Amino acid sequence: MRLLAVGDNCVDHYAELRRRFPGGNALNVAVYASRVPRVQADYVGVVGTDPNGRFILDQMGAQGLDVGKVLRWEGETAVTTILIRSGERVFANYIEGVQKDAALPPEAMPDPRGYDLIHFSVWGLGREHIPRIRKTSRALLSCDFSNQLDDPRTGIMPSLDFSFFSGRHLLEAGGDPEAKIMELKGRTPGLVAMTMGERGSLVYDGEDMYRGAAIPVEVVDTLGAGDSWIATFLCSRLRGDSMEDSIVMGHRAAAETCRRLGAWGGEP
Repeated sequence: MRLLAVGDNCVDHYAELRRRFPGGNALNVAVYASRVPRVQADYVGVVGTDPNGRFILDQMGAQGLDVGKVLRWEGETAVTTILIRSGERVFANYIEGVQKDAALPPEAMPDPRGYDLIHFSVWGLGREHIPRIRKTSRALLSCDFSNQLDDPRTGIMPSLDFSFFSGRHLLEAGGDPEAKIMELKGRTPGLVAMTMGERGSLVYDGEDMYRGAAIPVEVVDTLGAGDSWIATFLCSRLRGDSMEDSIVMGHRAAAETCRRLGAWGGEP
């Protein structure tokens, strides 16, 4: 199975610890998917010509990912400054760098016919190619919209097979995640999933509402947990696992991610 992740990457800078890790939803999904047996994962994105850009490429290479599809543009690589409070990540600052208002040149997009699934991120570049990919290939299409439940960028949902959302902010505001996911399903013919941290997950296919339970774990850092859930869930569905089994596998992967600092890789 072949999966392509397109979009964002960044350096996650843990300022108080003076440590940095590679990150970004699309890049994280590619890395986590590459760890699933019989899955080949690629990543397309852009980094700067600064040392952080070199760091991202080196970290990708150490994970066995091909760096040849990553563009290097003059300027700064995206950096997220992170604080940890009671095991939860707090985003203190974000510099977009070369990703600000970036568009992916058509020639930089690999032939979609070579992939079973192509994943995008609401924060990253490349979503402008979704209509063409939908018309010219049979690849399944996925996007993580994070907590942007009503963002105009959800306008691509009619073209997607999988739409992912984070429901943490919705829960904190006293919202009803089941009602919201049913509303979101009205925007797409595909499946809609919502991760909710320790409250588990919801997956709705238009007929059945599937509920996943988070696995209790001593949390070091939640960064990347949602991305590992998404990557593992997608790979499980691609290989034909049931919805229930795919959800369980996603939660197992998320629990493992929570046991470490940073999403993956990083400096010693």
